[in-house]
Amino acid sequence: MDEDRLLDGIYEAGVFQERWPEVLHDIAKHVGARGGNLIRSNASGVTLTSSLAVADLTQEFISAGWNEKNSRVSRLLSLSPHPGFLTDADVHTAAELSSLPIYTEFLTPRKADAGAATLIQGASHDAVVLAIECFPDHASAAGAVAKLNHLRPHIARALVMGNNAQKLQNAKVIQSFEAMQLSVALLSRTGKILAATTLFSTFLGELMRDGRSRLMIIDAEGDRHFETALRKLEHSNTGASLAIRDKNRVGQAALHLVPARRDARDIFSDVFSFAILSHPDNASVPGADLISALFDLTPAEARVARAIATGQSLKALSSELRTSEETLRTQLKKVFMKTCTRRQGDLSLLLSKLAI
Repeated sequence: MDEDRLLDGIYEAGVFQERWPEVLHDIAKHVGARGGNLIRSNASGVTLTSSLAVADLTQEFISAGWNEKNSRVSRLLSLSPHPGFLTDADVHTAAELSSLPIYTEFLTPRKADAGAATLIQGASHDAVVLAIECFPDHASAAGAVAKLNHLRPHIARALVMGNNAQKLQNAKVIQSFEAMQLSVALLSRTGKILAATTLFSTFLGELMRDGRSRLMIIDAEGDRHFETALRKLEHSNTGASLAIRDKNRVGQAALHLVPARRDARDIFSDVFSFAILSHPDNASVPGADLISALFDLTPAEARVARAIATGQSLKALSSELRTSEETLRTQLKKVFMKTCTRRQGDLSLLLSKLAI
């Protein structure tokens, strides 16, 4: 790939975050490596993006616990701010490369011991480590540093642009929820509030507070349940509902934690879940627009989901929309898949919990 096309791809990934795996592959190929990893760290937590060729290797590395004793990253960070790429041989001695367990037990046997990485510091206490993985040997990694350093300013600008684009996207989503007068917050992987509607914010201080690391529930028992729900969401991608009580432990509202699913994770790369505050004096089923946003449904799928939640039959909906029942069944199957439900009763129950 010529450099102009590569630079185009880098800047496109700044706007369309889902393109980073492909761009990481192209960068690696450009310098003679196998693949790349993008490790982001900010208030939302740590996220990892891998090119396809090294994704399995990276997950194996993490699963085996090597991240906890990863001298490659710790030494790279200790040399910050170095305005360029450093190789494994730059941050380790030859004796360490041949004796440290991370190399002898994992990296070297998998021909993954020669890499090059750089730290890119953002403007909002965020940082990204870009690692190009699996060069044929250490000499090849060293020989690629000049090319990588030439690309580095472009990559940094794309990452900053992507961060700003993400904030703008979050703001647009909040504006949409504001227009519907909904009480919603966008949460990071750790449960930190990234953005919230005015209605949701009015309850901060009274029933909840915007903690340093995550949303906190004033009621201690409720906060423990919320923390448990966050952990469950992390491992099983399933939401939860819990009662929100005031300081006198009187129930005032319900908080629904809903995961951002599938393509929604690509669009909102730092948004891990939606926190929706429900009030007992309003038992309506959420509108199709909200259902679509929460579960990444198409407009047609959201319409079917809401119809089922309100007790309408597919036959009646078919007549109303002048659409075949078979088409509606196909859409309903997709709704089941995206909402992780199996039956119409389960779907109705799920959406009734989202009454706002």
